[in-house]
Amino acid sequence: MLRAFVLLLISAFIFSCTEERIPSVYSGDEYDVITSSLNLPRKLDNYELVLGEHYLPKGKTFSNLNNYSQFEKQQLNFKATLGRVLFYDTNLSSDRSVSCASCHKQENAFSDTRAFSDGVSTRATTRNSLALATTLSFKISYNPVDQSQARAKFSWDDSSANLGMQIRRAFNKDNEMNISDEELIARVNEQDFYPILFENAFGDQNVTREYITEAITAFVDAISATDSKFDEGLEFSSQFSSDNSFYNFTEEENMGKLIYNQHCASCHTDKHNFTVKSTANNGLDLQYTDRGIGGRLNDPSKFGVFKVPFLRNVGITAPYMHDGRFATLEEVVEHYNSGIQNHQNLSEELKDESGNPKKLNLKQSEKDALVAYLNTLTDTNLIKDQRFSDPFK
Repeated sequence: MLRAFVLLLISAFIFSCTEERIPSVYSGDEYDVITSSLNLPRKLDNYELVLGEHYLPKGKTFSNLNNYSQFEKQQLNFKATLGRVLFYDTNLSSDRSVSCASCHKQENAFSDTRAFSDGVSTRATTRNSLALATTLSFKISYNPVDQSQARAKFSWDDSSANLGMQIRRAFNKDNEMNISDEELIARVNEQDFYPILFENAFGDQNVTREYITEAITAFVDAISATDSKFDEGLEFSSQFSSDNSFYNFTEEENMGKLIYNQHCASCHTDKHNFTVKSTANNGLDLQYTDRGIGGRLNDPSKFGVFKVPFLRNVGITAPYMHDGRFATLEEVVEHYNSGIQNHQNLSEELKDESGNPKKLNLKQSEKDALVAYLNTLTDTNLIKDQRFSDPFK
């Protein structure tokens, strides 16, 4: 019994020492090197996700989302910090002009204001950059807690099964960053601050494609748009309202919410937590130049089928659709009100009882209300959050 007790004390001491050795700040010498090029805090920023259970159906929990030890949380923060630097580093493109942030700007909820972004040598991309700050978190969007919800993939044609694959493709594509894995690693090794950041994030200074991908994934997964007027209403309205309205909404915004839930939530959900459908044809054209998933698969049944985007921060992520054809939310609303084309692959949710494209026939006041509601999804704090800003001096 005494021997067991002693062993227990020794184990507890070792564990305690291990926990105490977990760094939360950079050493003085490390920080001198880091701050010669970067504006990073001495004490680590916290990138842990904190999500309220009100986003989930009854009986579901986020209990497995943050079930990490203190050590694992610190490692996450180091990885996300490294990912932040990599995300903004223009040296990681072939002509040193483009970073991930070039097409995903924080002030626009990590989207681009142009229909097609400029990659290296001003080569234009062929599709509108998908906004990154449109979800509770991509971490749970492509691996939802509620398995009845659709699993999100990445890219408009659903060709990237996960975020890591999308990151690697962005580095390698000739009209994006156009850099080989070998050159990417060499560029990282040029900078004297990266060995420190890699050592803290992964326990060694060896730079690999996998480490780069994992770090950027940790950073992007931490981008969580959950501090909007809508979120306040979702969390507290049950305490203040006996009907389906939100206590903090205007009459117009509550009207827009009702219209949205009647006509849009069947694909995008009412809580903006996950997507009901991951892909759909929404009747933009009768003939598509860009055939989306169908073009990639050479499958006519998928022609004109694209990813169903998330809608958080939608008010600041214009232009809209895969080709950026709509400059405003008003144009988007009008498309669904009166402009849906009768494509052979049109989503069933956009058809009436006769199988024809729906015409909502909304009054102008109703269209205005729908736009007002969509603007309640804007998280103004996220787009100013220093944790996600450009760290380079």
